[in-house]
Amino acid sequence: MESTLADLEIATFAVDEVVEGTQTGWSDGRLTLALPQLAVGAGDPALAEATVEVVRPGDSVRISNVLDVALPSARIGEALPSARIGEALPSARAGEVRLHRLAGVAVLTLCDWAGAGYDGAEELPDSLVDMAGPGADRSPWGVTTNIVVRCVPSPGVEVAEADRAVRGAATSVATTIAEATAGATPDDVRSVGPLPPADASLPAVAVILQVASEGPLVDTFLDGEPLGEFAPRVLDERRLYEGRLTNGAYDWPGVRNVTAAYQDLSLLRELRAAHGERSRYAGLILAPGYLDGADQKRRAAEASAELAQSLVADGVVCTTFSSGNSHTDTMLTVQACERRGIGTVALVCETNGGLTDHVPEADCLVSTGNEDELVDAWIPERVVGGDDRARVGERVPAVHYLGGLAETGDARWTAVPA
Repeated sequence: MESTLADLEIATFAVDEVVEGTQTGWSDGRLTLALPQLAVGAGDPALAEATVEVVRPGDSVRISNVLDVALPSARIGEALPSARIGEALPSARAGEVRLHRLAGVAVLTLCDWAGAGYDGAEELPDSLVDMAGPGADRSPWGVTTNIVVRCVPSPGVEVAEADRAVRGAATSVATTIAEATAGATPDDVRSVGPLPPADASLPAVAVILQVASEGPLVDTFLDGEPLGEFAPRVLDERRLYEGRLTNGAYDWPGVRNVTAAYQDLSLLRELRAAHGERSRYAGLILAPGYLDGADQKRRAAEASAELAQSLVADGVVCTTFSSGNSHTDTMLTVQACERRGIGTVALVCETNGGLTDHVPEADCLVSTGNEDELVDAWIPERVVGGDDRARVGERVPAVHYLGGLAETGDARWTAVPA
């Protein structure tokens, strides 16, 4: 694993109340937001409009055209240059890096790509978060106080440039509000530095985190650059906590890997907590999914398994990116690991009545839910993000609720036999 990163602390500040005011700040659980200032700060020539508002759990609001979610987070320290989520971070000496993170709030990015007239954008699925009604528990972000950044691209701007501006506007807001805690005392501080050696008799478990990067509107970014085609690699998980792996893929929302999931991946939390007690944490492998050809898929699966073997992993947990095609990448990875004697668990969402692919070695699967399950119709008092793709008054398949079926271990739903 990488050895050049500084030790990392995450200082968490609970947010009990969000109010509007003349100056953005945090004090004793109250987050005050100067919304006009945040919107101005989010400005970019590629955007015709960038607005910021707050929606709260229980509000009769449906949020539509949701692209991504970020946890408000900022790198804090007098000797440290600031860096936004998704940017490459300047080097720091060991022990210097502390992230300030707000808990109980999230920053949601909104943009209607089809309404902006981009070719092919109409193929992107409707993406929703409900703050009340029958769908409120279908997305993890239906129970958080959400700072919503709604962007409208400037006419004629290329889609990649518009997407850069949209992502930049949201991460600027997320970083700015977290920076309001500078100098304050956190509610909790945890270290995510290197783990100590553990009893060798405990099983060593690694994570294979599958991502995909196919071009504008379906990209994943590392240090602000699209991954594109890449070979599986071992990645220091601290890069995830620092917000250096970010989402720009706006395909099926229910199984979308949002940036917030990368910032605080539950699998990593669990494995680090279990280290030295129930298991040993072996490391994180970043692997490509949604590959086009059968040979590409096999080569990537074999390379991921070889890396797991090099980490001396006894077991592996494989995540899945999105739906359909990528399930084959997952199954081939399971097969390759199992054939090397590495016990493997895969997280997959059920779709089209079951699994889209399967191998005999995949005998330990965790279902993250059923994409096709219908959520009852609802008519909210207000829609944030545009009415055209809000599906108000319709029964909506669960796959349209952002992050509700995420195959990273962060979803709250599953499917069980009838």
